Amino acid sequence: MPVPDFSNPRPVYLQIADDLRQEVAAGRLEVGERLPARRQLAQRYSVAVETIRRALDELAREGVISTQSTRGTYVVKTPDQPDPSPDLQQLISDVRQLTERMKMLEARVKDLEGR
Repeated sequence: MPVPDFSNPRPVYLQIADDLRQEVAAGRLEVGERLPARRQLAQRYSVAVETIRRALDELAREGVISTQSTRGTYVVKTPDQPDPSPDLQQLISDVRQLTERMKMLEARVKDLEGR
């Protein structure tokens, strides 16, 4: 059944949250993977960006995803997985930040080598 199903009495944002949750549970979206931008998800589901925001807020409340300002939204656990410890959450965050910094440094080095 396509999502959203407008004949379904459940709110559309919950249907979208269910669909994304199923993608994570099935491994189509893996832990550590970045989700598409809200606009892309809005186009994919043919809904307003606000509807996507509400769906993502639902998943964030459940601890399935985490949004980091300027970095994006990432899958942090599968729906059936227990919450990671605060130490592990911090470690995951640190690794993401280091990865981003490494990418920036690699881009700078490549730019300097091209000069």
